Amino acid sequence: MKRKKTGDKKLICTFRGSVSQGLALEVGETVQILEKCEGWFRGFSTRKPNVKGVFPASYIHLKKAIVTNRGPHETVVPLEDPIITEVTATLQEWALLWKQLYVVSVVPLLCTSLHHTLRQQHD
Repeated sequence: MKRKKTGDKKLICTFRGSVSQGLALEVGETVQILEKCEGWFRGFSTRKPNVKGVFPASYIHLKKAIVTNRGPHETVVPLEDPIITEVTATLQEWALLWKQLYVVSVVPLLCTSLHHTLRQQHD
């Protein structure tokens, strides 16, 4: 397995981290890549730099960044296109709204339906 140190990337699809050492990530999160190995990256979210894990390379989009102080204490500052930043923020907001809508409208329906079915079976 060939490992290669790489740079800063942006997540294009939510990853639940459901594999061994998997790092759960949300759409739009910026990640720092430490290694690449056979279609997977090992790295961390810039939101939680102390938590490291693996995630699929295909879920990541390369973005330009300025790296200063190369080495163990390097700083990566992403160069963001304002349109992409706005679209990402909108998608993150919509994800929360859709989840809330699901919990408020679908879950009670399922509970009512289950309760009705159980009553019919009991009678």
